[in-house]
Amino acid sequence: MQDDTLTGTLSSVDVATKENLENLVKVGEELLKKPVSRVNLATGVFEPINKMTNEEALRKLAKLLSREKHLREAKSAVGNQSYC
Repeated sequence: MQDDTLTGTLSSVDVATKENLENLVKVGEELLKKPVSRVNLATGVFEPINKMTNEEALRKLAKLLSREKHLREAKSAVGNQSYC
């Protein structure tokens, strides 16, 4: 996710004031509500790719990664059993 519309202190990584950080949190919360999008390479414009929001997509990715981790741990546990 990215927001190329940030201006002023919001776009600076050097401004760590409480006010700026609170404003960045608000920007992030709004970004989560926006639809998942990608850049159209022909136009350079962000275009929605489906009806899923960024928040929904991140939750879906987190679940996928969690399942993958559990599968790897289960495979690792089976492979590490010692036989008598």
